[in-house]
Amino acid sequence: MLFGAHLPIAGFDGSRPAAATLIECAEAAEALGYTTLCANDHIVFPVPWIDGLVALGVAAGRTKSIRLMTTASLLVVRGPAPLGSAVAALAHLSGDRVTVCLTPGSTISDYESVGIPFEERWSRFDRALPALRSYLDTAGLKVPVWIASWGADAGLRRVARHGDGWLASAYHATPEYFAGCLAYLNQQLQEVGKNHRQFPSAVATTYMYLTDDSAEAERILGSLISPRQAPSDLRDRSLVGPVAECIEKLRRLEASGVGQVFVWPVADQVRQLTRFAELVVRDFNASPARDVH
Repeated sequence: MLFGAHLPIAGFDGSRPAAATLIECAEAAEALGYTTLCANDHIVFPVPWIDGLVALGVAAGRTKSIRLMTTASLLVVRGPAPLGSAVAALAHLSGDRVTVCLTPGSTISDYESVGIPFEERWSRFDRALPALRSYLDTAGLKVPVWIASWGADAGLRRVARHGDGWLASAYHATPEYFAGCLAYLNQQLQEVGKNHRQFPSAVATTYMYLTDDSAEAERILGSLISPRQAPSDLRDRSLVGPVAECIEKLRRLEASGVGQVFVWPVADQVRQLTRFAELVVRDFNASPARDVH
């Protein structure tokens, strides 16, 4: 299993993340061997938030080889031309290290902020997808375009038809659920003439904080709860807690077919990225290699 790292663009402690924090995390993730630097996308958010594309731009200037990825860009809210322009700039400035993952988004407030009816998100998304690809092609860019999907059949058919990869949701990706979704996606990929063995996938956003202190783990989990999440769901589907428990969760995901996980250190970010690399990633590196594409 491979691991990428989310940039800490949300201020879960109530403070706006500083540029120095983003830079330190970007440089640490690259030095520690993480595959990818990721950033989520929202226009409005319940806690202080740094725009993901801007954060990736900052990271691009302080790294040399690590991949940069949106997880995932709000195509309808941002619009295909503005988003395409930003992705083109990021690809140029980073030396073609960008993967753009797209989503219609599931947060009504993002749509309200730009005056677009939330109920039109899927029809608008389907129209905007070819427009974005055309924009990138016209710019002469070969940027991989992934599609994010929670795993509904319609979403996975969209991934198969239009995507270069699938980003699954850590909020929904129990091992059993992911395995079922992957089997269906592989079937759809074969029907559209794509090789499922060469079609990448990953799971995000996986909140991470390694600690043996149960009270500290509960405090961290409490700061992450959203109105759409039950505490038990977040506890089961995040990597907050003891190292051994986190490894066990990841092993179950690996057995279900997950090839890559993007972790989000939610506090003490550089230290957590370092501990995760030393205590968790090392455990997977010590295991026999498997084909993760």
